[in-house]
Amino acid sequence: MNIFSVKKQSGVSLVELMISLVIATVILLAVTSIYVTSKRGYAIQDSMARQQENGRFAVELLTQNLRMAGFMKDNRHDPFIAATTADGGGNVSDTITIQFESQTDCLGQATPANSCDGQQCAINNYFIDANNNLSCLGNGGPNPDVIIEQVDNLQIQYGVDTDASPDGTANKYATWNNVTVDEREKIVSVRFAVLVSTPTQTAKAALTTTHNVLDQTLNVTDRRINRVYTSTVVLRNRL
Repeated sequence: MNIFSVKKQSGVSLVELMISLVIATVILLAVTSIYVTSKRGYAIQDSMARQQENGRFAVELLTQNLRMAGFMKDNRHDPFIAATTADGGGNVSDTITIQFESQTDCLGQATPANSCDGQQCAINNYFIDANNNLSCLGNGGPNPDVIIEQVDNLQIQYGVDTDASPDGTANKYATWNNVTVDEREKIVSVRFAVLVSTPTQTAKAALTTTHNVLDQTLNVTDRRINRVYTSTVVLRNRL
């Protein structure tokens, strides 16, 4: 006689299934939240890193040009072109045109022969364009080009040595329009500041921040992170 034993099959109850689904959903939401937060944090850090890179590059670029300002092998030359160097007025960005002996301009274009009293020199006009970029118009071509993006403002002051017996040290700093024609021959240094913003909008909502760009106070309302970079450069060819 064969005896067969039948085992009862046990399954998952509806309650157990619902509890499992809830736990899985909670875990999925937690993982998704961590991913989104990490991605946003990386995006902010990357944007700030690019901002810092742009700020340092802007300072280095203008510093190099200012150190070369007025350099000529054979004779002393004015470091600036007065006609295209100007104070923007208030918190409007300033412009500056720097000249020195060179075979190429700020855009890498070949400079014209005999462009400065019979010598070949670069004439670089730096300004902030309509799209908030630091741009330059060189004398090697007819069109300007963007050098550094997201530079919102440029302010410049000129250090004047007013001593009766000049010692090469600035006694006052003033904007170009507040430096007299006679004092322009006594400019020995330049102080400048640039306001640089992140290339992407990082804040969830627009914020208003206040920045001191030399003697100007700027209130900026946007979703970007902004920072001011400042430097003072001695004009070597005026000492």
